[in-house]
Amino acid sequence: MLRLGRENREMMTEIKKLACLLLLLGALVAADDKTVERSADINTVKTPVQNADDASDAAADKASKTKSGEKPDEDPNKGLVKLSPKEKIWVHPGKKWIVVDGRVCLREGQLEMFAVPYETKTHEAVVSIDCHSRFVHAALLAMGAKAGTPVRFRPKYTPAHGSVVDIFVLWKDEDGKQQIAAAQEWMRDERKKKTLEYPWVFGGSGFFKDEADENRYYADGGEMVCVANFAVAMLDLPIESDKANTALLYVANTEKIPPMDTPIRMVLVPRKGVVTKADTKDVPKRLAKDAPIVKELAKLTLPW
Repeated sequence: MLRLGRENREMMTEIKKLACLLLLLGALVAADDKTVERSADINTVKTPVQNADDASDAAADKASKTKSGEKPDEDPNKGLVKLSPKEKIWVHPGKKWIVVDGRVCLREGQLEMFAVPYETKTHEAVVSIDCHSRFVHAALLAMGAKAGTPVRFRPKYTPAHGSVVDIFVLWKDEDGKQQIAAAQEWMRDERKKKTLEYPWVFGGSGFFKDEADENRYYADGGEMVCVANFAVAMLDLPIESDKANTALLYVANTEKIPPMDTPIRMVLVPRKGVVTKADTKDVPKRLAKDAPIVKELAKLTLPW
C-alpha cells in the first residue's frame, strides 16, 4: 500500500490546485458561451481560449452551417480548452471529456499498458501519449472524477478502485476517413480470444522523492492506462490482472490497430457518479458499441 508522506501530500496539493484552476477555466468558458449567445447580432466573436487546433475550428464552423437554417447539434470541437503549451491535452468542461494526442507504438505482442507517456514504456503499450500522466490526473479531477486507491496485493488482493473511466481512440484510416473505437477493441484476452470486457478505474497512482529530492508522480514513468495490475497505476482494470495470473493475458488485437506511428486522439470520459469501492462486488462492464457517447465523440474533428 502506498502511503503519502508530507512531501507527497504537497505534490498532491499542487495537482489539486491545477484541477481547481481547470474548474475555474471551465466556468469562464461557460460564461463566455452565454456572452456569445447574447451577442448573436455581432458577426465575429473573438474566442478567448485556445481550442485544440485552428484546423478543427475551421472544419467545425463549416460543418455547423445548415441549408435549412435550423440550429445544428452542438459542436464539441469548440468546447475544447488546451491546458498546457507543451503538453497535448485538452478538456471539454461542458461534456467532462479529457482529450490527449499520441500515436500507435505497438501492434503485436503482450501488453501491460494500453497507453503510456511518450519516451517511457512504449514497448509494453499500444499507444504513446504526448502528455505526462500527472496532467491527465489533474484533468480527471477537474472533470469530476474521484481518485480512489491503486491495487493492493497485501495482506490480500484488493483491486484498484475509483471513478469508472471509459476510453476511446480516434484516427484516420489509409483513405483519410476518420474512425473511432473503444480502447478495448485494440486488445484481447489471449485465452478467451475476446476483446477486453471492462472499463478502467481511476486508482490515482502515487508520489515519491527522486535522488535529487524532487517530488515525482509514479505514473509519469509509464503506468498511465494499465491492463496489468500495478500498485502505481493511474488508471487500472477493476479485476485481478497481474503477471502471476497466468489465466489472464492481454495482447494487442493486431487486425484492429492502425499502422505503426498513426496519429491518434484518445478521449477519457469519467462515468458521472459511478465510483467503485474496495469491496465493490459488481464489476463494471464496458459500454455497448452503439452507446450514445460513441456518436457524440465521432463529431470531434481531428486536426491532421
